[in-house]
Amino acid sequence: MAQLKPVQIEVALSIATGTSITKTAENVAITRQTIHQWLNFDYEFVAYINALRKENTEAARAAIQSTAVLAVETIASIMKDSDNDAVRLSAAKEVLAMAGLTKDTNQLFNRGVGGITAEAVKNERTKSLRLAMFDL
Repeated sequence: MAQLKPVQIEVALSIATGTSITKTAENVAITRQTIHQWLNFDYEFVAYINALRKENTEAARAAIQSTAVLAVETIASIMKDSDNDAVRLSAAKEVLAMAGLTKDTNQLFNRGVGGITAEAVKNERTKSLRLAMFDL
């Protein structure tokens, strides 16, 4: 497994946390084209970004899930104490969405960020290219 250069690690951290390619390039004093080249041809670089994104997603999910008990207790309280059906229903829908238990959020939460090894990224790209050939 090839090692990333320090600048690639810095760029990957920036991109994985949502900073644009343009802003990232400015911050580390490289060109946007260099970053795009890494994204298109350096599977180790892409795998590292995917691994960082996976960690970020898991941390966010853990933070949301840590409040789930309180949310359920709040919903239970609202459902018991409120006379307003619309308020009770709205709160219940929100908790279900946050838990990934609705049709839309279930698809979102179960969607992967991509391979976290260079080999997995390469396989995904190859598979994507094969599928694209059939779309012509």
